[in-house]
Amino acid sequence: MRVEVDGGDRLRGAVLAGAVLLALVGGGWWWSATAPTTGPVGAVSPQPSAGTEAPRRGVVMIDARTGRVLASTELPSASGDPDVGLPTFTDTRWRERMTLVAGRAPVRRESPADGVRHLFQYRCSGDGTLLVAILHDDPPQRRQIDCDGELVAWELTGQGGRTRLEFSAVGPGSVELEAQVVVVP
Repeated sequence: MRVEVDGGDRLRGAVLAGAVLLALVGGGWWWSATAPTTGPVGAVSPQPSAGTEAPRRGVVMIDARTGRVLASTELPSASGDPDVGLPTFTDTRWRERMTLVAGRAPVRRESPADGVRHLFQYRCSGDGTLLVAILHDDPPQRRQIDCDGELVAWELTGQGGRTRLEFSAVGPGSVELEAQVVVVP
């Protein structure tokens, strides 16, 4: 069986192939240009080079079931408050910097029961180890952390939004602690 192809069929085939190729290239460009960026929550972008705009940072809460954004807070700068060195939020319950020395009594902080959820953020440095205790949980939770300067966030789940924390340095040395409790929307 022999099939004859004339010049018009070849031209239509070339036009069709060109249109498909153009659609694929255009679709790929559109997909790349409109794709959302992903990364860990609160991740710090590299510092900008001279003459470029500083990167924006923020904390985003996402409903794991639906994928919907529940809340978003933009952090104005990577350094936050120069006095404490943590990100700045409008609904901060308390924030401070303290030096903890091993062998001394623990430092306790408490926020009133205000009926909202709280996020505890901290950063510590020094040659000691930090012990954090959440006293409102039953049983109380305790975490022992090597102080490497990393920003850590911990959602608090106390009854009625009550926040009771205890900080101490363990082992030899001292710890410089920067801490805050903020409202979680």
